[in-house]
Amino acid sequence: MRALLMLLAAAAAAPAAAQDFGQSAQYQLRMDELRAQQQLLQQQQVAQHNELVAMEARLRTEQHAARIQAERAPVLLPRLPYPAPVGNIDTSKLPSIPDKTLADSDRRVREISQNRR
Repeated sequence: MRALLMLLAAAAAAPAAAQDFGQSAQYQLRMDELRAQQQLLQQQQVAQHNELVAMEARLRTEQHAARIQAERAPVLLPRLPYPAPVGNIDTSKLPSIPDKTLADSDRRVREISQNRR
């Protein structure tokens, strides 16, 4: 009788154990799926970060190249709003020093410089 009772108890417990195993398997599958999604999101985040860093590096490179090119470009002076007068200069109106006066000045400077030695 005792064996019969144990057999009946085991038979009643079998569906409950099967349910626990089924729920446990579903739970494990769901957890594995969530972990896989989390890893995928993490990989996407790393890829986006790497792409952002690469884009920033390209931008800095382009800015430096543009700056260097701008520094190499010749400087253009502004044009005058009117044409500059081109012509002959009348030297008769310029001040002049006679040759004799220049020669006397040169002689005095040489004398003074020789006396200093």
